[in-house]
Amino acid sequence: MLKVYCVIACYNNLKWVDSCLGSLKKSEHPIHIIVVDDASTDGSREFIKKNYPEVQLIESDQNNGFSAANNRGIIKALEQGADYLFLLNMDAWIEPDTVTVLLRIAEGNQDYGIISPMHMNGAGTALDYLFSTYLEPKKCPELYSDIYTGNTEEIYPIHNVNAAAWFVRSSIFKKIGLFDESFFMYGSDDNFADRVKYQGYKVGVTPKTNIFHDREHRIPDINSIKTDYQKQMNRMKVIAYNPNLTIPDKFLLLFRKSMSDFIRNLKSFNIKSGIKNITVLIYGVYLSIRHKDRYLELKKQMQSSINA
Repeated sequence: MLKVYCVIACYNNLKWVDSCLGSLKKSEHPIHIIVVDDASTDGSREFIKKNYPEVQLIESDQNNGFSAANNRGIIKALEQGADYLFLLNMDAWIEPDTVTVLLRIAEGNQDYGIISPMHMNGAGTALDYLFSTYLEPKKCPELYSDIYTGNTEEIYPIHNVNAAAWFVRSSIFKKIGLFDESFFMYGSDDNFADRVKYQGYKVGVTPKTNIFHDREHRIPDINSIKTDYQKQMNRMKVIAYNPNLTIPDKFLLLFRKSMSDFIRNLKSFNIKSGIKNITVLIYGVYLSIRHKDRYLELKKQMQSSINA
């Protein structure tokens, strides 16, 4: 039987931990669960130890961020012979057949490097709003039409999808490397997907199974990329590190993104934010030149980890 490991990065998520881990225990396909706890202070660690002793709990003494936490879990799973890794957010939970369906589809579609189920909201009453934006026809052709006509395929290529529920073959990590830890949180999944596509694999979504993502309370914060300086920096970094773009393409895209924000801030007389937009542009240009082969650096780091 193929070994599936679920890796969960946890930080002060006691509100959701029982729903998440409880749903994984009910999976039709057996799952080895690894939780990487980034110094939670809300009792999450103690709750997991008491109620889910079968879970491998990796405890950090500080919050190292999404990328680093997932990497620790991924490395542990690879060391233990995982065939597939299911990266799941702690504020999400699955259906009993989710992993069974994902595994079947992944085995039958080896040209896909990342496969995501559909993301419902926490109540299961609608699609997770931000997830639905990935399904727009320009980003995911044909899916909307097929859902409407009731003739859905098993999997659809998609431009990108957030890493709340990624199903990935272990060989993908071994080939391209882990998450880039220079991204503390937002942007690392975009960067990883860009590297997957650069190696000739597709990113896909399947309408044949679901997960539930309870994050409605966070949507205003997630949508603050237009005003959040760090998120703007991450967005520039994603462009600068994208191996699918040439240097001129990167410069043009960086300029368009920054100038759009800059003009908007000038119109609203937000001079301070406008100056930050220029700073972000310069930062992106610097990274494009200084780290034009960042994907190779990450691949070498992975190879060194495996050889060690």
